[in-house]
Amino acid sequence: MNAKSLYRIMIESIEPETSFFQTFWSRATHPGEAIDAVLSACDRLSIRNPIARELDYVDFDSPFDGVVHQLESDVWYQQGRTFFPTEKSFTAPFGIIESGEKGPHDYELIREGFRLSQIEEDIYEVEAVVERDKLFDTFIELTKRLPSIRVFWIKLAGDWEDRGRQEFWTNEDLNTIEAITSFLTSHSNDTIANGHVALTVYSDVGQTNLSFDTHKTIKVLAKSAEIQRDMADHLLSLGFEELSEFHSLEYEYYHWHYRPTQSKSRTELIEALKRNGFTLWKEEIVEPDD
Repeated sequence: MNAKSLYRIMIESIEPETSFFQTFWSRATHPGEAIDAVLSACDRLSIRNPIARELDYVDFDSPFDGVVHQLESDVWYQQGRTFFPTEKSFTAPFGIIESGEKGPHDYELIREGFRLSQIEEDIYEVEAVVERDKLFDTFIELTKRLPSIRVFWIKLAGDWEDRGRQEFWTNEDLNTIEAITSFLTSHSNDTIANGHVALTVYSDVGQTNLSFDTHKTIKVLAKSAEIQRDMADHLLSLGFEELSEFHSLEYEYYHWHYRPTQSKSRTELIEALKRNGFTLWKEEIVEPDD
């Protein structure tokens, strides 16, 4: 059995006029398990519309004195709440969460939108930040813009469960929008909501990679300015704007990746991918961060 660690999680309860922050602690085998336990406790405490906003690993055995132990969910919480007028703020997709340790940028700078760039002489990029409730549908809408689909692949992050290698699993039978949508819908906890997993749809037209990466950002890389422009136009038609200042949890924000409690471990997911017709394409050794 995996050892449990203690995590501190700050939730935000969102109401039309006044919202509040409250701090919880949970022992769990991975961050997603801690988040789900805290959200379960919020339900038992009748906290409305809770969202996990921040998470950090806590390097001691139990919370400090004076906190309340919610026995049914086995979490601890501070009774004090910080109230503030409700304002619109970015809700990160499932699978990634801000750390309580702050970087150089304010979280409030993150907002939905996209940017265009040319990263090499003949490679054009679109990068889009989308909130959790719109992310999957937006990815599927952009997939529909591809003239053809040759292959679908899943990347398992190198730091997931400390394996030290990232793996690419491909499936050439997932080559239609219907097949891809069906697969992702049926395995949403292991793909869309898993912050250790990236998804890519590849088209031969423009050698285009349309990806849903581990930071849950949508990225398009293509050797075609026309495809870049078409994707940008479609994002505009979906209500997103091109941003002059682009911020994402990926860039200079401390953050954590997590998977839901009801998702598979890395080993379990690999076995499930094999059963669903995926084959290992390649592995890459990933050096640990200093």
